[in-house]
Amino acid sequence: MVAKNTDRSSPARSLGYFADLKVDMPFKKTFANENEKEPLIVMLNVFLAKKLAHPIVDVDIKNPYVAGQTVESRDSVFDIRCEDSQGNRFIVEVQIGKQAYFIKRVLFYACMAIADSGKKGDWDFNYPPVYTLSFLSFDLDFGNDDIVQHLSLSNDSYPEIRYNYINMVFVRLTKFSKSLDECESLEDKLIFSLCHAHELKEKPEQFDESVFDKIFGIARISTFSLDERTYYEASMKNERDRYAALKCAREEGRKDGIGIGRQEGRQEGRQEGRQELLTLWESGVPLPEAKRQLGL
Repeated sequence: MVAKNTDRSSPARSLGYFADLKVDMPFKKTFANENEKEPLIVMLNVFLAKKLAHPIVDVDIKNPYVAGQTVESRDSVFDIRCEDSQGNRFIVEVQIGKQAYFIKRVLFYACMAIADSGKKGDWDFNYPPVYTLSFLSFDLDFGNDDIVQHLSLSNDSYPEIRYNYINMVFVRLTKFSKSLDECESLEDKLIFSLCHAHELKEKPEQFDESVFDKIFGIARISTFSLDERTYYEASMKNERDRYAALKCAREEGRKDGIGIGRQEGRQEGRQEGRQELLTLWESGVPLPEAKRQLGL
């Protein structure tokens, strides 16, 4: 008789060796870690490189909660909110569930960050730039196939003129299809880690930058506290339930659509058949012959 494995730290359990970095808790644990800021700093520098005037050397991780400006206004809780030494504001999010108006949501959050930087008294509205970095585990239509999308304010008549007030970057994880051996750039390796860390048993050897020692070290499930592991297990269960419910809803919708399509098709077919029969009869074809020609 084989004894059951009751060791909660064992990788043999269904959770695997590393946490899924697209899930809220391990994402924050890895990239909003006050004791180890390198993963966050590297991630910001890599994906915001086209937007930043200077590389980020340090960040101050802020409370992710931002209160609305009035009693009626909506409060917001970001995944990660931080600020660099120049006063630039950064909002980082990972989103699993699809939202039709996600770009509008990100813009709303950016505006909240701007409003939160306002000062009482005399103020000239010269707020620092706001940057948003969103990792999407679903696809949005940006009109092109690029994995990393950059959105900002520009002059309609002179698109090359851009304004650095709000900068939004979206990373479409579902568009990333490179294998482990094809990952050469730091950007590729970071995206691969977000997509596939939970499928690995060890940190890839070719991921030899120091930041990946820290990312995979923090994401190793065997190092989680009991509370963290319990929370992560619950999060994964909720995600599996959400996926199963969504899959079921899609299947039922597909079946309903097929049924409706067949019914509508039969109705349209009967109408077209009657019209064709009438056309032949009016052209002088005897009714029995018209029916024979139409297979009726």
